[in-house]
Amino acid sequence: MHPSDNSAKTPEMAYKSLIGTPAIDFAARSTMGEVRLSALVGRWILLFCHPADFTPVCTSEFVALAREQDKFAEMDVQLLGLSVDSVYSHMGWVEWIETEFDLNVKFPVIEDVSMDIARAYGMIDSYSDTTSTVRACMFIDPAQKIQALIHYPMHIGRSVDELLRVQRALIETYQAKKAAPANWTPGDAFLQSAADALSGGTKGWLKRAMRSFK
Repeated sequence: MHPSDNSAKTPEMAYKSLIGTPAIDFAARSTMGEVRLSALVGRWILLFCHPADFTPVCTSEFVALAREQDKFAEMDVQLLGLSVDSVYSHMGWVEWIETEFDLNVKFPVIEDVSMDIARAYGMIDSYSDTTSTVRACMFIDPAQKIQALIHYPMHIGRSVDELLRVQRALIETYQAKKAAPANWTPGDAFLQSAADALSGGTKGWLKRAMRSFK
């Protein structure tokens, strides 16, 4: 894996928001062969890091994701799992999940033994020597820019329903003049964008923007 040199490890860069920045390209081994991020241009990608294979919370997350993976596929979203574990550990873990839960994990799980990918994406602290402190999710658009990120602590499992909600909202608002309000779920109305509402004049612009919000 060779992420580009812009994966700086200075304290200033460690806490810089990645939203809107180009996704850093990488090539790495996975449970489904080599994965190169740039080969997925044109598709949405959900890249998510977990602390370790064969642990209870991580296993519950992968079971939950495997049960809903077809919903991501329907949106043409490529799921990519990632952890510091070796590809052989990943394969053993995925096989165990398939045997114990009768689930076929259809998405690649990437090895990041060096933690270069996790560091490049700010998934762990630049100076950390483990991935045990974070569950990070990166939503990458078809042009390979990061559109959203969510971090969870080690002891809190992710909500797959929330990941699906955020992904759908990102797709629906991508390059569109609309915004998703609080508690938006697929099928709900969108808000008019602030810029669009202001085009009708400053008076009453907020009311116009929120007309669809009940």
